[in-house]
Amino acid sequence: MWRCAVLLSVCFVGLAAGEELLDDFDPFAVHMDCGPNEDFHPCSQDCAPEQTCDTRKIFIACTEELRPCITICKCKYGYYRKTEGGECIPEDQCGPACGEYEVYTECMNPCVNDSCAAMGSLKPNCTRPETCEPGCVCAEGAYRLYEYWPCVPKCYCHGMEDLPECRG
Repeated sequence: MWRCAVLLSVCFVGLAAGEELLDDFDPFAVHMDCGPNEDFHPCSQDCAPEQTCDTRKIFIACTEELRPCITICKCKYGYYRKTEGGECIPEDQCGPACGEYEVYTECMNPCVNDSCAAMGSLKPNCTRPETCEPGCVCAEGAYRLYEYWPCVPKCYCHGMEDLPECRG
């Protein structure tokens, strides 16, 4: 119960930051007309931007720092913005999404070893299939620390930290 009271107090303080409020101002009386597939949030304190179809697989870590309260319309659960600030659409209409340091391709090459250890060399005795499979691969200059792990810049790979482009 106290957490709710503290959160509401922070929202009121956040709304008052830098501007004078009228005595009878009620932030929860404010209402916005939201678009289709959106929900109204009178006091949002999200630190990360709302996810779009292209960014829905990218995790953004937030600090514990308390953010000011803003009134906003957000996409409903299972919906994402088609583009930043655009309409909310169901995930199945978004198309493919890849993680950070990955790119989508219509034709993956299963013979390429994208691990840090192999740095994109071809797997021995591998024959590329005649048919293509679409999917996500590491972007140029990115590799997987281990098989099936997310892609990371090559400077995160073991032994690369001493390269001139990785220093600093």
